[in-house]
This record gives sequence, C-alpha cells and structure tokens, in this order.
Amino acid sequence: MKKPAVILLSIALSAGLLTSCGGGTKEEVPATSEEGVLKVAIVNGNDRFARDISGAPEGIEADIAKLVADAGGYAVRLTVAESADAMISGVQNGDYDLGFGRIADTDERISGMAVSACYGKGGLFLATPKYNYMDCLTLMQTGTLGVSKSAEPLMDQVEGAADIAKENYNSVSELASSIANGTVLAGLVSEREAASMINENVQVQELINSPREQYVAVMPAGSPLAGTVNSVIGQYKVDNASKSGE
Repeated sequence: MKKPAVILLSIALSAGLLTSCGGGTKEEVPATSEEGVLKVAIVNGNDRFARDISGAPEGIEADIAKLVADAGGYAVRLTVAESADAMISGVQNGDYDLGFGRIADTDERISGMAVSACYGKGGLFLATPKYNYMDCLTLMQTGTLGVSKSAEPLMDQVEGAADIAKENYNSVSELASSIANGTVLAGLVSEREAASMINENVQVQELINSPREQYVAVMPAGSPLAGTVNSVIGQYKVDNASKSGE
C-alpha cells in the first residue's frame, strides 16, 4: 500500500520541478510591441540614408523599414528620432521595435542589443577651419587632432594617425568649437557627425583612403525580427548596390 504513495509523491515532485523550470524560462521577446504594427525610429541625417520630409523619414533606411514591415505582414509606423541616443534608448525601452541611425557596428552604445547585418557603409571625414582643405592626416605636421567617439575605433586604420597628437571628444559640438577657435587643428569624425558640424567657421571633407564604417540597424535584445531584417537587407543590397553605399 505504500508503493502508490511513493509513486504519487514522485509525480508531485516531478510536477513541481517542471513548474519551477518553466518559471525560470526566459520570456520570449515579441517581434513587435504592438500587435500588427512595426514601430521604427530613424535618425534624420539629411542625406541618402535618411532625410525628414514634412515630418516623415525618407531614404535608404525608411525603404528598408517598409520592406521589413511588408515581409512580416505589419503596418509600419515611422518616427523621426531627435538623435542617435534617443533612438537607441527608445529601442532599449521598447518604444520602438527597430531603429536606424547610421550606427556603426563598433558603437559601444549598442552592446547587448540585437543588431542587423550591415546595410550600408560610410567613411571618416576631416572637419577643419573654413578654407583649410586638408583631406589626409599626413598633411598635419603640427597641431592637435580632435577625435570623436565614433571615429576613435577606426583610428588604427587611418594613415598618419600614429604620428600626430590627438585629443578625444565625446561632444561633436565641443569639437566644432575647438576647431573654430584653434584649440585643435582639425577633427576626425564620422559621416553623420560631419554633416552636423558644417557652419560658417567649419567645413568638412572626406578623408583620403578612409576606412569604412559598417552601419547596422538595432533591435531589442533577443528580438525574433532579426532574421526578417537581415533577409530584407541582403536583398536590398543586391537590388540597390550603388545606392546603399556598398
């Protein structure tokens, strides 16, 4: 008569263990936070990747976002993000399912996030005082080079960088001010940063033989959307090789 009790106890323990294991299973991340709607944030760059047309983003990144929505059977909601930081934090917080902003695959801010395959590439730029048309670091015999946080990971690939004095900048606006007032002779920045620095005192020019940054889209960690995004990017690059900067 004791054996059934032992069997029942064994079953109860097994059920308890299964319940415990199930409770510890990591919750699946949904492809979209709002059912049937793909929410995408895109940082305006006023260029071929993204430009703000009457409050709506257009360009390569918007095209890819719409194709991802079509492939997944979602309606798409595009939002112009104020900055790359705002886009990244919005994706991390679940406000957006997908984000674009010409984010380099080396960007420290996207550590731990799901990232796509490369959808485009861009080079580094030299920002200099107005009418200084320096386009390579080998021309810098004296002076200090300001280096943005985005450009720093590629420094070891830049010809002449090892032979000059450098100062790191976390703020692009501060770097632009330092160039204008002569604190540094020039600034090494990413393509997107270069576009934001142009003013009456500062001009930009692409670095000769520049290493190329690889741009990736970002998603919440564990997002099942990644497969669809990568598939769309792969086909988009085939169909639009020259347009995507590949």
